[in-house]
Amino acid sequence: MRSSRVTISVIITNYNYEKFVSNAIDSVLRQTRPADEIIVIDDGSTDGSRDRIASYGNLITPVFQANEGIKAVSNTGFARSNGALVIYLDADDALYPAALELIERAYEPGTAKIQFDLDVVDSQLKSLGRKYCNFPKNTNAETTAREFAANGTYAWPVTSGNVYAREFLQKVMPLTPPVSHDGVLNTIAPLYGKIVTIAEPLGLYRLHLNNISRIDDSGRINIIPDFASRIHIRKLEFDMLADHARRLGYSLPDVDFLDRELVFVNYRLMARKSGREDGDDARRSLMNLCLTGVSLIIRGPYRFSTRVKHLVWLVSLALAPSPLARVMMEVRYNRNHLRSNFQSWIRRSRY
Repeated sequence: MRSSRVTISVIITNYNYEKFVSNAIDSVLRQTRPADEIIVIDDGSTDGSRDRIASYGNLITPVFQANEGIKAVSNTGFARSNGALVIYLDADDALYPAALELIERAYEPGTAKIQFDLDVVDSQLKSLGRKYCNFPKNTNAETTAREFAANGTYAWPVTSGNVYAREFLQKVMPLTPPVSHDGVLNTIAPLYGKIVTIAEPLGLYRLHLNNISRIDDSGRINIIPDFASRIHIRKLEFDMLADHARRLGYSLPDVDFLDRELVFVNYRLMARKSGREDGDDARRSLMNLCLTGVSLIIRGPYRFSTRVKHLVWLVSLALAPSPLARVMMEVRYNRNHLRSNFQSWIRRSRY
C-alpha cells in the first residue's frame, strides 16, 4: 500500500571527489520522484569539486566549508535539512532513477530507517557482479527485528544505502561517533523504530583505491585494511548501542556482538594473521575464531554457492601460514585493481 507523500532530503557529502560528484548530483536530479531538497556539502576540497558543485546553480543547495571531517559534515547536513526522510549519499556513489519513488512507497509510520541494496561497481561504473548487502528476498521489518533481538545486530549497507526518518534522527543528533555517523546510526536504529528493507539495488556503490574506508589517519591508502582499527571502532559503536539501550530500558542479548557479524569474525581472523589485534582479542584461539565463523556461515541466510565461497575463504585463511595469508588478503582487497592492471597489460601486449 502506497504511503502518503513524505518529504525527502538528499545530502551529498563530498571531499576531493571532483571525478565523481557530478554523477552523484545528476543521479538525484534525474529521479522519477524529485527530491524535496538536495544539499551538497563540500568539506574543504582542494581539487576542482567546488566549481563542479557551483555549476548547478539553484538546482541544489551548496554548502562550502573548511575541512572539518566526516563527523562534522553529517551533523551539518542534518541541521541544514528539512525532510521527513534523510539520505546521506557519498559523492562517489549514485542512485538509480526510481530510488526515491520506491523509498517513499516503502515508508510507513514507526519506521526508523529504510535500507536497500547497492550494485557494486568499479571507478568506471563497470559492474563487479555483486550487491551490497545482497539481502535475501524475504527480509522484512519482522525478520530484522528478530535478528536484532537475538544478536544485538543485523545486516545493513554502507552509507548510501540507508534512509533515516527525521523522527529518529531528532532523538539522537547531533552525534559524536568514533568515525562516521552511519556506523552508529545503523547500529542503534532498531532501538528507535522499524527497519524496512528493500531487497533490490536502488543505487551504485563505487569501489576504488581512494574510498574513505581505505585511508588511514595519516592519509595513506592501505593495501590491506587496518583490521585492528576497524574492530576497535566497531566495539566503540556497540558501546554506544549499549548506552542508548540503557537510556531506553531495552534489554540487549548477552553476547559478543562482533561474533554475530561475519565480516568482523573475518576481520578478527585477518587481524590475527596480520599480527595486529585489538585489546584482548589475542587471547582467543584460532580454532575458536574459525568455528565461530563457520557457525555463522552455516546458520546464515546465504545461497549455497555463497555459503561455499565463505567457508572456503574462512577455512583456507585459518589454515594458511601468516605470509601466505597476507598474500591472500592483498589479493582479496585489491582484486579489482589487480584485474584492471592485468587487463591493461593484456591490451598493451597485443600491439
